[in-house]
Amino acid sequence: MPKDLPDSVADGATRDAERVYRCAACAHEVTRGRWEMAVDGAHERAFFNPAGRVFRVLCFKEAPGAAGVGPATTEFTWFRGFAWRFAVCRGCGAHLGWRYEGDSAVFFGLIKPALAAGSD
Repeated sequence: MPKDLPDSVADGATRDAERVYRCAACAHEVTRGRWEMAVDGAHERAFFNPAGRVFRVLCFKEAPGAAGVGPATTEFTWFRGFAWRFAVCRGCGAHLGWRYEGDSAVFFGLIKPALAAGSD
């Protein structure tokens, strides 16, 4: 069974490259520690949406177990220069976060409580 995520990650630090991040709803593998990345200086960020709901987001270069759905928009983007679309679990369809798309890069901002971390 996957373990809970730790409370924080040192900026720019990569934890165990083989750490597995799974969907907290269905345990489908979403991404791995080797794809952790810092965006604007931090791997973990806190944001609020227009309704005032706060999200703790972890950033990843790749998330093969997540699919971007819906049209991309720049409305209320948390990352300047990036459009976003929802990211859902390829296993169960649960909302995991967002897929960010820029001119030269794509990355995922995944909701920390929507993930469970552990090893194979």
